[in-house]
Amino acid sequence: MLVSYVPLKYFVGLKTIILTNKAGLTRDKRRQKIWSRNHKILLSDALGTYSAGTRSSPASVSLYVDNIVDSDPEWFKRLPVFGHGTLAQVLYHEIGHHIHRAIRPVYKGKEDVANDWSGKLWGNFCRKHYWYVYPLLWLLARVFVPLAKWSMRRKTQSQSPR
Repeated sequence: MLVSYVPLKYFVGLKTIILTNKAGLTRDKRRQKIWSRNHKILLSDALGTYSAGTRSSPASVSLYVDNIVDSDPEWFKRLPVFGHGTLAQVLYHEIGHHIHRAIRPVYKGKEDVANDWSGKLWGNFCRKHYWYVYPLLWLLARVFVPLAKWSMRRKTQSQSPR
C-alpha cells in the first residue's frame, strides 16, 4: 500500500523492493558493516538498505522487517497513522536515496537528502490516504486553538496585579 502512493517516475531504475529479515542474510552479510551517519553499523542491525544500480545489476531496496517491527512499542503500532509510521519512514528514506542517486541529484549530505524525500513522500501518503483527518485538523486550527489562546489570555489577565 505504501508503495502505491509514490509517483511512478521515482521508480525508474529501481528494480526490486525486498522485504526480508535477519535470518535471510548469509553469514557474510550478517557480519558486514555499512555506513550510517558517519559511523558503521552491522547490516543485521539496519532497518533498511539501498543498493545503487551498476552495469550488471539494477538498483534495489532491502527492508529488514523484523528490525522495523521491533523498533516500536506494540501500542504505537495500533494507532492508525503511526502504525504505518516506521515502515513508511524506512521505505521512503531508502526510496529517497534512489531518487537522490538516480533521478534528482542534490549536492548536500546523502542522509539529509534522503530524509527530505522521506518527509515529502510521507506527507503525500498522509494527504491521500488519511484525507478525512484534514477537516478535523482545520476545525482544530479554526476553533480550538483560538479558544485556547483566549482562555490563556484571560487567565494571565486575571492573575496580573491591578
